Amino acid sequence: MYGLRGSFGFWPPAGSSSEAISAEPLEAARLCGHELTRLKMMPAQRATHPEAPESALSRRLRDLRQIAAALKRSGMMPLQVCQSIIGDRLLDSGTRSFFSGLPEDEKHYWIASLYALLMPKARRRKLAAYFTPPHLAHYAIDTLIEAGIKPGQHRILDPASGGAAFLVPLAARISDQARQRGARGETILRAIESSLAGVEIEPGLATLSKALLFDLLRTEIDAAGRKPNISIQRADTLKLAPPDRLYDAVIGNPPYGRIFRPSKTILNAFAPVISDGYVNLYALFLEQAIRWVKPGGVICLIVPMSFVGGPYFTALRKRILETSHVLRLDPIDKRSDVFLDVLYDVCVLVLRKKGALARTVVPKSSLLMMGQSNRDLGTLEIPDHAAGHMWALPDEEQTEGLFLSGLETLADYGYIAKTGYFVWNREQHRYRTGNKPRPTEVPLFWAHNVKANRLCKPYDGKPDSTRIGFVRIERESSAIICSDAVILQRTSNRRQARRLIAAVVRKAKLPGGRGFVTENHTIVIIPDPTKSQKVTLKMLCRLLNSAAVDMRFRRISGSVSVSTKALRQLPLPAATTVRAAFKPGVEDDHAVETAYFESLTATARKSSATAASG
Repeated sequence: MYGLRGSFGFWPPAGSSSEAISAEPLEAARLCGHELTRLKMMPAQRATHPEAPESALSRRLRDLRQIAAALKRSGMMPLQVCQSIIGDRLLDSGTRSFFSGLPEDEKHYWIASLYALLMPKARRRKLAAYFTPPHLAHYAIDTLIEAGIKPGQHRILDPASGGAAFLVPLAARISDQARQRGARGETILRAIESSLAGVEIEPGLATLSKALLFDLLRTEIDAAGRKPNISIQRADTLKLAPPDRLYDAVIGNPPYGRIFRPSKTILNAFAPVISDGYVNLYALFLEQAIRWVKPGGVICLIVPMSFVGGPYFTALRKRILETSHVLRLDPIDKRSDVFLDVLYDVCVLVLRKKGALARTVVPKSSLLMMGQSNRDLGTLEIPDHAAGHMWALPDEEQTEGLFLSGLETLADYGYIAKTGYFVWNREQHRYRTGNKPRPTEVPLFWAHNVKANRLCKPYDGKPDSTRIGFVRIERESSAIICSDAVILQRTSNRRQARRLIAAVVRKAKLPGGRGFVTENHTIVIIPDPTKSQKVTLKMLCRLLNSAAVDMRFRRISGSVSVSTKALRQLPLPAATTVRAAFKPGVEDDHAVETAYFESLTATARKSSATAASG
């Protein structure tokens, strides 16, 4: 079933699931038709953030939902409806009005979106059917061209091509350029046939893709007296062997979602991109792209940024650097409303496969904006050799690298970070609320108990509750925290100002005297009993809540989930500079920036002194 979701090039909506696949809470852009013409991706430069037209986008989608609801009562199949719209055989004024006057690429986008809405609800939720918006497809195609790919001359594959989100604009570019040269219809069709290909697991979507392409090329079809034979193979992309003739480029928006209980076939076939048995669909599609493109060829995929620093993507990062040169990694601004309520940051990733002579390229990164110029962020920080280490996004306000000599980590400070112990969905029978613990109980801290730089209190999850949550633990357990600690929220709202939110827990202030536990949506930081602590827990908490640390963490984190492993590897200022910088009357953000500066300056002095003495 993942093939269908992948074929759309979509983002699954929150709450979608299946037996085999856990859809990550992502959602596609839902862009207002006429707004798409006005709101385009522009060349990179600095810009400000205007308010996004949320009401227009929501209204447009609401109208399409109403149209879909009415059309469902007609008894027509989704493909029949879409073919009728393409052929201007509309029966009702509402549908006619919605699609009337739209530019061709927007019309095709909304037709594909309507197809998804016309699917049975359970099937749509299971397959997470949402399409790639035209402006983003155009931007991805632009990056291919900038990398030297010439549509019409080079062979280009979309391995998840349902809805033809990339094939239609590629065909349009080939056709437009050929017309400017005075080419005839037959010549244009042959150029498209020899250049473009797709793979699609769902027969109905494969048919729709061809229908959209035929609609685009109707002038050429009339002139040539035939329809083009564009290769859209009906197959499961992940089960196909590399073609005998490799492609010059692969472009697409593959499916995202974890596969639970992956088969041995999947684990063996895609071992190079699988870490610790964790399998995500987009990693598998990226591996297929690497296999199917020729040396020197270009890969452009729209993927979640979770692989940048995620602990389960170590193998994928290593595989990318083993096989390819990273050309670009362009995050999409979460405020741009390209994605509404998305819980994962998404990017356009551009690679060139190794093996052909190519000049050295410094990987660049820009923040893709809507309705304004993109912002040049600078150089992507990646290992200089094939390794699974975290990557770091550049930051326009922080020009130096992230992983630099002279900085320290939580372990250097003398602390241990671990994920919360209690899983409510599995063990709620062990939970109760009250004012005092029983002898076999300890207080439980929820993520919502964590307020930045405030003393954490274990109140129950109900609104305005002053009752304490307790977990029954019959015997002494290593899960019980028997010391003071810092607790962090492990998930956050994508639009909130800070991703790291930390609070202190004082064991002495908790009822029962046995200690406490935290739920699995938290991370707890405790003193390492084998080491001395270089900074106090309160100082550590203030440090983690600072803008300077939060900004650096975002550079290695591609989702709202705070990875315990990423937190352990997060570069922090040297403990000596932290203690010196936190002074009465000095704001924490300023103190932390000073501590980072002094840490790097001290290292630079040592290096200079060593060089001079040598």
